[in-house]
Amino acid sequence: MSLNAPWMATARVACTFRSRRRKPADLISVCLTNYNYSCYILEALDSIAAQTHAPLELVVVDDHSRKDDSVALITAWMEENHKRFWHATLVVHARNQGPSAARNTAFSHAGGTFVFVMDADNTVYPRALGRLHEAALDGGFDATYSQIEFFGLEQRIGSADIWDPMQMARENYVDVMALIRRQAWMDVDGYSHIDEGWEDYDFWLKFMDHGFEAGYVPEILCRYRMHGDSRTTNDAWAAHERLRAIMAFRHPELTARARMASPVAKA
Repeated sequence: MSLNAPWMATARVACTFRSRRRKPADLISVCLTNYNYSCYILEALDSIAAQTHAPLELVVVDDHSRKDDSVALITAWMEENHKRFWHATLVVHARNQGPSAARNTAFSHAGGTFVFVMDADNTVYPRALGRLHEAALDGGFDATYSQIEFFGLEQRIGSADIWDPMQMARENYVDVMALIRRQAWMDVDGYSHIDEGWEDYDFWLKFMDHGFEAGYVPEILCRYRMHGDSRTTNDAWAAHERLRAIMAFRHPELTARARMASPVAKA
């Protein structure tokens, strides 16, 4: 079936800016997805522009925001700040497709060897991308992630820890804010749509199904905003047990090994 069939959702490039400089060898692509987050998007964009790692590409995907002026705000911000980036692009979906499709669209436009994934209601500290990239190169990892800080309605430190496939198969403790080798994303066929959430957990399970390794940077580098409009708050927690069953169905070998290795199973 043609991928350009008229009933397929389409995306358009709303604006794009490209430097005349040669593509940097250590270019990091930042994939920022947005859906009706005009109240947060500028803070997210400013945190990306403030990164100490200089060679950056910015790909923003707006997932058909209709309740606010997100597209206009992002366009104006890019016009003012595009010189900070080797390449900056805004892609707008013709209809709302959800976070998995938005992230996959962003990856498909990314030119860096490594891609950092981020939602528009979150922020990153200035050293975040540089530290994650340094760790990925030093350790030869296919992805790197850090500890996160929750802010907004709730202030606390996240539960990220050293990469352990068996523990990850029991519960997810790695946020979507991570630096991912673009080839690894291609090899696992990107993000999959999961009704009511857990697309990021499913991605990490696919990541482990393919034998990829991730490295943990034990520093607080990324900030996760807690607010009443987040999809995690509204959908994923309400469907927790059903989503756990879906993960077991989609990744049976990994989840079965995790159950056998758990203290309860041994008892």
